[in-house]
Amino acid sequence: MKTIIICLTLLFFTARSQGQAPNPAINKKQLAPLSYLIGSWKGTATIQQRGGATLVVNQEEKISWELDSLLIKIEGIGKDPATQKKNFHAYALISYNPITQQLGMRSYTHEGYQTDAYFKILGTNQFEWGFDLPANRGKIRYTITLSETERTWVEKGEFSADGNTWYPTLSMSLVKQ
Repeated sequence: MKTIIICLTLLFFTARSQGQAPNPAINKKQLAPLSYLIGSWKGTATIQQRGGATLVVNQEEKISWELDSLLIKIEGIGKDPATQKKNFHAYALISYNPITQQLGMRSYTHEGYQTDAYFKILGTNQFEWGFDLPANRGKIRYTITLSETERTWVEKGEFSADGNTWYPTLSMSLVKQ
């Protein structure tokens, strides 16, 4: 407990020394364009695996505001359509960093992977998030397009070894419940 208190104190003084007093209203304003994400979504995802195999899962995304709308929590679960065995389980938090003045996302998977990703607003209900693979092994990016009238979420995942040529890795289509 003492370590947590020391870390929080250091974080507070670091932000203050950089002239950044907390302002939750700014953080909430930056996350507001993502508000249509909030809710429960269901559909399918097709994943291109290493070696060329394709995996199709029944996908569910549960998204909620946390910490008085300062964070967005995402939990994604993909299950085998025949057996209902869980093939995919991830958890992510989207937040606004007032020091860098950027949105970001931290994600975790059931295999134990963790990623710090960028998160960009491309337009109304259009987003991109992604990250660089370790040891310069390439880049991953995902584009999300939401339609409020059709209540849909379409997401495309891509991989690039060089940042110029992109190959599809994921196609997801969900409907808001």
